[in-house]
Amino acid sequence: MSSTNSTSSLSTSAIQLETTQAETETAVFQHSPEPNSKLKREWEPGCQPDEIYDRYLPSWRAWLRRSLVNRLRKEKDWMADWQKRIRSNGRDQFFYWTAIFGTHTFFMTFLPILFFFGFPLKARGLLYVVGMGIYVSSFAKDLVCTPRPYSPPVIRLSMSTHHHEYGFPSSHSTNSVSIALFFAEWLYESRHSVGMPTVLAGWIALFVYAASVVGGRLYTGMHSTADIIGGSLMGMACWLIWIVIGKQTEAWVNTGTWLVPAISIPLTLGMVHYHPEPLDDCPCFEDAIAVLAVILGSFLGHWWSIKTGNAVPTFAQTTSFDQSSIVTIGIVAFRLILGLGIMFAWRLIAKTTLLRILPTLFRTFSKVSGEDLPTRRFYKAATDYGEVPSKLAFRHIPSVVDLQIGDNTNDSSSNSPIDSPLLNPRKSSLAVPNGTADLRKRISNPKNPKQEMKEAEKKMKDDEIKLLIRINKRKGDRSKYDAEVLTKVGVYSGIGLLATTFIPILFRIIENYVLA
Repeated sequence: MSSTNSTSSLSTSAIQLETTQAETETAVFQHSPEPNSKLKREWEPGCQPDEIYDRYLPSWRAWLRRSLVNRLRKEKDWMADWQKRIRSNGRDQFFYWTAIFGTHTFFMTFLPILFFFGFPLKARGLLYVVGMGIYVSSFAKDLVCTPRPYSPPVIRLSMSTHHHEYGFPSSHSTNSVSIALFFAEWLYESRHSVGMPTVLAGWIALFVYAASVVGGRLYTGMHSTADIIGGSLMGMACWLIWIVIGKQTEAWVNTGTWLVPAISIPLTLGMVHYHPEPLDDCPCFEDAIAVLAVILGSFLGHWWSIKTGNAVPTFAQTTSFDQSSIVTIGIVAFRLILGLGIMFAWRLIAKTTLLRILPTLFRTFSKVSGEDLPTRRFYKAATDYGEVPSKLAFRHIPSVVDLQIGDNTNDSSSNSPIDSPLLNPRKSSLAVPNGTADLRKRISNPKNPKQEMKEAEKKMKDDEIKLLIRINKRKGDRSKYDAEVLTKVGVYSGIGLLATTFIPILFRIIENYVLA
């Protein structure tokens, strides 16, 4: 009975909560560095009242969130004062554009170039270091569900849609620190060939790069000090982990043992399945899927090349660049156009095919086994829809960043957390479950009342969360489908396989034939 009473009291306290906090803890954005650009209030995850997160998150996750949120509230005033003192048009322009170089999409767009031009060992190392950082930061964001610095009083300066993610940790900080450390190590290894003055100059440039991205997150109001410190430490940790295990991992894959696919495939699927479920609809999970799948594709491609004796050619082994300048320029252009073209074509074909096949397979499995496949929050189960809309497969190829310069047509501010049905139940025609009475109705097995009580409480929370999702759905949000999860795994693992192994080998075959 005590658990039932506490459940009921939590629901009651949430309903009676003041709503002014929800109004103030949304965000004011400036989507252009120009001085007279329009400010816009927008919804973002993590801004629902604390009592809602305390109710639905496990106690230890709620405690972590509370600690970080309390720090945010202490920082918001001095952050706003500091921002007013140091902001200028020139600094706005600088930090607005340098933020590009800390994004996942920037990294994933330019990483294949290292594979295309003969640096497979370093390219794999960079992929694994930064990939670990992307996964860990995405995992942590969905784990603690913290908002970004409260705005107002802080003004956000951002061109991308990364403000739709939670605040802690700063993934820009994680990415930029891990990239800077990796290239700093690479420069040091090359000190005998390039000279120490070049190494020192490179280190200074990398420090400026990382400091600009990390400091820029504070300047633009996108992150708190805890966010950038946590993100930077995660980036450093990922680099250190690779320093310790990198050579052993490469040596293990180089053995060609069947344990490589036997371990890496289920490990990747397990990491996807056990990614934390947030209370708000945050794209962090999609980032995590994509980078895990690319790493899996790289592992499998590396293993396959060793197993079959088709090693990816290195720059030193490539004779294609020992030609005239005109021919070399032509080869560079050929590799970029063909390589990126193959990857985009694969993405389109694989996504279209998997989105058609997987829902049918899921429904067949459910019908034969009598069990539903596990479906993440915010995703529709295959048994609840007919076909995935074909337009999903033909969505535009992602750009380096999701530009959002100028007016924002997706006005999320119209769907504020103030509309939460737990705070304003009259705004919804659906009733929030009624604590004790509802739980008693659900208990049907007198042999194990404690287990029934636990399951009933979980079911009630799930029902309330679904209600929250339905009421607080942002304007312009599209439906998500369970088939999209495995589709992303298939598409991005294929991209990893192609970019790291098959495309560089194809270059060698074509160029040897043409230049022979």
